Amino acid sequence: MRRSTAIILALIAALTRAAVSQQHVPILSLAAGAGNAFGGIGLRGEVFVARGRISVLAGAGILPGRYYLRSPHAGAASLRYYVGRQQHRLYMDASWSLLQVYDLLLLGVPTVFEYGPRFSLGYSFMSRTGLTLTVGTGLGRATHDTVPIAQLGIGWTWRRRLTS
Repeated sequence: MRRSTAIILALIAALTRAAVSQQHVPILSLAAGAGNAFGGIGLRGEVFVARGRISVLAGAGILPGRYYLRSPHAGAASLRYYVGRQQHRLYMDASWSLLQVYDLLLLGVPTVFEYGPRFSLGYSFMSRTGLTLTVGTGLGRATHDTVPIAQLGIGWTWRRRLTS
């Protein structure tokens, strides 16, 4: 009885160790989507550090609508912390992005593009094949008020085998 228990425990430990050594961590992700992290409607790149727990993001996109004297292009930069290492992951995101676009109705300055800090919480599904879906919501601080923000994206994540 003791011998079989010891063998079972040794097998469980070996399988757990093998599963950990075969774990794949994300290293790079590219996504298309809409929201503040994408600069409106655009693309976002993400580089993972700290074994896939922390990432640095940059997004660039266009703003739908009609703007006269200024470019309709927008961008964003983020630092993200992930909770979880499997397919289903929650994240906290702090960034600098476009928060508001409004008209001043003054001669020579028809449209103001206001950037500011934002904080968001979200969910990311990273399939084992690489397909990645992201959704998030949060708040940004513009000059005069707090602005709700959101993002929705689909992309691809490349992984590497974790060796430890």
